[in-house]
Amino acid sequence: MAALDIHANPEPRTRGAMPYVIELQANLLSDLNTRLVAPLAPARLYKGAIPHLNPVIDIAGEPHVLLTHQMAALPARLFAAPPVANAEEHRYEIVAAVDFLVTGI
Repeated sequence: MAALDIHANPEPRTRGAMPYVIELQANLLSDLNTRLVAPLAPARLYKGAIPHLNPVIDIAGEPHVLLTHQMAALPARLFAAPPVANAEEHRYEIVAAVDFLVTGI
């Protein structure tokens, strides 16, 4: 798993509403046994998006909202399967969203 890789949500109880998670943790910290991730919800199901906090990322042709405010640390072992996508092209927006959540700027 690498920074900005997008994986299927490993949590069965939330997978319906949030089918994907994105890794936000720096590659430098890949030796840790947890990964900082945030869920991605289909834009058609999530109507409360705040533009600067919740950037939109297309996955397989469908827009998904990054739920930055729902970040969590999950065990790294849950992400053994290859990623379904990578959001490197959205790096600036994603980092800005995390910064906005933490600093308010």
